[in-house]
Amino acid sequence: MLKLNLLSNQLLDIKFTMMRKDIIFLFVLLLNNTFVFCQVEKDKPADNYIYPPNSYNNYEGLTPKESWDIHKAAYIKQLKSKGSTGEEYDKSLLEYEKQKEEFLTQVKEQNRIAEVQREKDDELRKQHAIQREKDAELRKKSQAWREHSEDILIKNITLSNKSNGSKPITFDVPTKTTLYIGVRAHIRSGNVSIEIFNPKGIKEGELSLKYQPNSNENSDGPEYTSGALNKTISNTDVGEWQIKISSQKSNGNIAMSVAQSIKPTVDE
Repeated sequence: MLKLNLLSNQLLDIKFTMMRKDIIFLFVLLLNNTFVFCQVEKDKPADNYIYPPNSYNNYEGLTPKESWDIHKAAYIKQLKSKGSTGEEYDKSLLEYEKQKEEFLTQVKEQNRIAEVQREKDDELRKQHAIQREKDAELRKKSQAWREHSEDILIKNITLSNKSNGSKPITFDVPTKTTLYIGVRAHIRSGNVSIEIFNPKGIKEGELSLKYQPNSNENSDGPEYTSGALNKTISNTDVGEWQIKISSQKSNGNIAMSVAQSIKPTVDE
């Protein structure tokens, strides 16, 4: 019985030793395969191709040539990593270098367009500045007029294409003063003429409108042709002034106002 137990233990030891050897062998084999796989991946050349630059900016202070040289250096490094040598290397580099002139020409054109755009932007800024000054001056004058004038006529007239004229609108100017006359007209047919005459019958201003259909098909609502007349008349003639309206098949409306100075303004 004792011999059988000893024999059984020896067999178990032998079996355990063989299993341990098999495990060590498999572990070594696994390590070897992993090393070979990693080595292949490490030696495999990159598939990414270094293209010549197709645009340029000088955010980093680089000239176009410096930008090209950086791309070229990266391309040379890629060729060497792929193992390109001799004739193959020279041919690839030559083909790459052929695109240099195209790139520099493109940069030159890009800079030209940018310069033209800068000039346009500068001119636009100047125009906006001038317009802001004009608007500020107009607001200043309008405020002065409101503070130093009073209304002597405010009238709204509706035009009908059934009538070709209307009775002249009159207003009286008792003393020499400054008049501020404003006329706004909107018509959707025909044509209209608005004339301003002083007491001597001399024409002081005129607004003529002829209806022009709007060619914009996307416009909403009625189509109008509009116009305005703003007139400042200093040292006016005393007496009855007239505003004459003549229309031909015109449909629309006219708004007018006349104010007179009640004390000298800064400009006067």
